[in-house]
Amino acid sequence: MKLNSNKENIAAAASTVYNVLLSFSKSDSVPPIPQVSDWKSVDNGFECTISNMIKCRIQLAEQVPYSRIVYQISTDKGINASACGLIEDNGGQCSLQLTAEADVPLFVQPMVKGPLQQALNRAILKIKEILF
Repeated sequence: MKLNSNKENIAAAASTVYNVLLSFSKSDSVPPIPQVSDWKSVDNGFECTISNMIKCRIQLAEQVPYSRIVYQISTDKGINASACGLIEDNGGQCSLQLTAEADVPLFVQPMVKGPLQQALNRAILKIKEILF
């Protein structure tokens, strides 16, 4: 299952947005998120528990300076995913779109698609907020 956030224009340089996305590979840089607990740093990422139900390991998997950052996500429930930030430089400003791809069984997709789509759209707005 693949989802895309809304594409947002951000009044910041591509390098600034890139560095914000890159900082999420350090658990002490992640702003508090409701229902997320047990933060622990690991190599190039962090581990956490969501809603006391699912344990996640989020690690930096790929980086292309000022244009793309990919995080790999693995869980204790056997669901693997990736999250990607795509940055387009517009000369002093940029646009950002987040994508997520997850190995979610077909019968579960209708239950998780809406909440994941909302989470992507909220995340991009939160990143935009951090930059203002």
